[in-house]
Amino acid sequence: MTQTIQGVDVADLVASLGAQHTLTVTNMSTVDGRNAVLYQDSATLPDGAVRLVWLARLCRPQATVALDWALNYSFVWGRQGNLHAGVDYGRGGILDARLARYNVARLAYDRDFAFRREPGPHPDGVLAVLQDGSVPGPGAYRRGCVGVGMDGAATFVAPTEPGRTLEFDPHPTYRLALARYAAGAVVDEDALVAPVSVTFPNGKTHAHATFDGDSWELDYR
Repeated sequence: MTQTIQGVDVADLVASLGAQHTLTVTNMSTVDGRNAVLYQDSATLPDGAVRLVWLARLCRPQATVALDWALNYSFVWGRQGNLHAGVDYGRGGILDARLARYNVARLAYDRDFAFRREPGPHPDGVLAVLQDGSVPGPGAYRRGCVGVGMDGAATFVAPTEPGRTLEFDPHPTYRLALARYAAGAVVDEDALVAPVSVTFPNGKTHAHATFDGDSWELDYR
């Protein structure tokens, strides 16, 4: 039987790896001094995990900017263990991930964090991080964070905790907004201007979003 995630065949997810996506953003409002920020959301985040600003570009009034990425997954760790709104996760290391084979990584600590690939019982279509007993946990000065990313940039992280396994659903939704956040910052939706979902329906890979000061108009192709 073919495994599914949120109704999507794992085989279809694997086949889509590497697909290039483009989101162009036009700011037709008077909102200035903000970035067009793209972040991801998931209904099944592990307890304690946070969403990070994934992509960000300054988007002044009457300007258009482009956000581009490829559908490639990764494991990530950062040096910030105190994850609160607006703080940068402290980019550290990254390890390429796959959905059908290289979907499990082990995080260890010996003067610094390090990943290694780990065979394990986790099924295809799940990205899992195993944290061994060497990882700094609550109250530790060297506590960091670990999670997953896409196209070389982090999307979700949680504070490190020895012995804890984190599982991430690699079928997120995309969210767009204007904000003062830079890429890598922990997202607080209360600090965002007009967050909106970007869905890329029916396999489309290009979207154009126009902000008029109140709401977004989205066009896909």
